[in-house]
Amino acid sequence: MSQDIAYQEAYRREKKARREAEQLLEDKSRELFKLNNELLNTNNRLKEQQSLMLRNEKLATLGTLSAGIAHEINNPLAFVLSNMESLRRYINSYNALLKLNRQWQEQQNLSPSLSDQLQTLLDEQDLIFIQEDTEELLTDTEEGLIRLRDIVQNLRHFSHSQGSERVKADLAAGLNSTLKILQSELNDSIAVNCMIDSLPLVECNPGELNQVFLNLLINAKQALEYNQNPQIFISATSQDDVIIIRIKDNGSGMDEQVCKKIFDPFFTTKPVGQGTGMGLSIVYGIIKDHNGTINVKSAQGKGTCFEISLPIAGTS
Repeated sequence: MSQDIAYQEAYRREKKARREAEQLLEDKSRELFKLNNELLNTNNRLKEQQSLMLRNEKLATLGTLSAGIAHEINNPLAFVLSNMESLRRYINSYNALLKLNRQWQEQQNLSPSLSDQLQTLLDEQDLIFIQEDTEELLTDTEEGLIRLRDIVQNLRHFSHSQGSERVKADLAAGLNSTLKILQSELNDSIAVNCMIDSLPLVECNPGELNQVFLNLLINAKQALEYNQNPQIFISATSQDDVIIIRIKDNGSGMDEQVCKKIFDPFFTTKPVGQGTGMGLSIVYGIIKDHNGTINVKSAQGKGTCFEISLPIAGTS
């Protein structure tokens, strides 16, 4: 009987030990699984951060390159525009001479021989057509050069130093230059409605705020991808000691849960590989660094509105 009791006791001890070992193994497996998931998430974040760093480095390099190209283009552009002004004066003189010769011809102030020679020259060289077409050619060329000059100026303005130095800047000019930079992106398919008041200066880093405007406008464009009547509304006004800027679209919108996470680092609603989830986080950081605030209001199917509030230069 004593042997049966001893056997049963040993069996209970062995069963208890086995259960404890199984429980320990299960606990360790769960802990290992949790640690493995954390390691995978950390590794993914490191990859995303590395990708973001490379992207930012490329953007910084591109900004420096763009500023250099804009500077190099600006010099020859300036003398081409100056030459166009001189050419227009020369053409005006030529047109005056041609007009006078035709008056002499019509008034028969020229001998028949000179009149015939003048008419032959007019016909052979098609000078009447050249006179009529030259004005249009000069106007079109000047418009193209002026547009190119504006692009260069906006590119130089947009590529403003990304350093920590703060200067007093006009945010209306920053918004307008960013819109011009994005003109080809927005193209004619998206209606852009602007109500930008004359604004007081703001103590800021203009390049960083231009990056904010750029990111928000690109996000608005992407939200309008499947909209039949895509529109972007931009307003900027000063109220008391702050400047209020709103960038609104009538795109797909977001639900309340997404709005709560929209500024979180690495949060994105885009498919894998199409977004790092850092764009709006960087926007939030820049606005906060400028002692401002940024809020979002959105509803699915009704669009999104970002509202930025920035203190005016000289205010705390």
